[in-house]
Amino acid sequence: MPGIHVELRQLRYFKAIADARSFVRGADHLHVAQSALSRSIAKLEEQLGRLLFIRHSGGVSLTDAGVLLYQHADHVLKGMQRLTDEMAADTQEPRGLVSMGAPPSMQSTLTAPVAARFVKAFPHAFLNVIQDTSVRLREGVAAGHLDVIVVSSMATSGGLHYAPLFTESLCLIYAATSPLHMKTHARLEDLIGIPLILCGFPDTLRLYLNQAFADTEQKPTVRCEVNSAGLVADLVAHGAGVGIAPYGSIPQQNQRGLVVIPILGLEASWMIATSFERIGSTAVQQLSKMLVEHVRQAVATGDWPTARFDGPTTSDPDLQRTQLPVWDESAAQATPSLTL
Repeated sequence: MPGIHVELRQLRYFKAIADARSFVRGADHLHVAQSALSRSIAKLEEQLGRLLFIRHSGGVSLTDAGVLLYQHADHVLKGMQRLTDEMAADTQEPRGLVSMGAPPSMQSTLTAPVAARFVKAFPHAFLNVIQDTSVRLREGVAAGHLDVIVVSSMATSGGLHYAPLFTESLCLIYAATSPLHMKTHARLEDLIGIPLILCGFPDTLRLYLNQAFADTEQKPTVRCEVNSAGLVADLVAHGAGVGIAPYGSIPQQNQRGLVVIPILGLEASWMIATSFERIGSTAVQQLSKMLVEHVRQAVATGDWPTARFDGPTTSDPDLQRTQLPVWDESAAQATPSLTL
């Protein structure tokens, strides 16, 4: 078909819809209007003289022509990304698009400060930030939608490069006026009989709680499940009960009047994950380095009192693991409670 001119933007739009199997989800991922997406695909189909998608009630699927175009589009887009990375490597300044993902519970402690630093440091790069569960974030890297993610180490999947970042104790959150007086820390057995508020499936934090009580006869009583760690603290602040969530997930406006104490034996470990195809990218390297440096500094200064740094002791580009002592009970005895 001589004379056909296809834009890279059309290929990106086409691939996003094919990966999402939906115009609506594709538009949401790209942060563009669905109408603009539909017009672009209609024009592409007209240019190629082929129907690319079959529309049905559950979304869309590819036609034979669509499958063929997807194979070539994927190759072209990855090639352009590699070209951009190689050109940026000459100056060590990221250019083009880079996507970062992390759980919503890290918004204030990690995601926002690192994203802001990256945007200010590299004006020629465009940063896309996604907050989601570890499962969805891994799927995003595998599909090529995301470049750098922070995910739980509980269930790693093949095909990705992982580097340890930090481990944090999950915390018991209760009102300062509550009859609970646990001072510096809580134990797993202290959770029995307390009506708890926590994130439900598929949130990884619920998996850690289930794992901690897997071999015990008595199980904690879950009174309320939510889909946001920040909402846990909101409900506690409104008197709904006692919550379990990471320290960093507590909204600033609700910190006053809450007590947050680490729970011994209930920890979550987090890693940086990237695809092997993107690990050499200047943008990916710089973003990964910023994540490592931010966590290192936050732990060292006490700004993240419930976390310990698991990353490298130096700015190692390979982000090799550093062995650190685990947090034991004697250390917790000396840890003050975090009355906010």
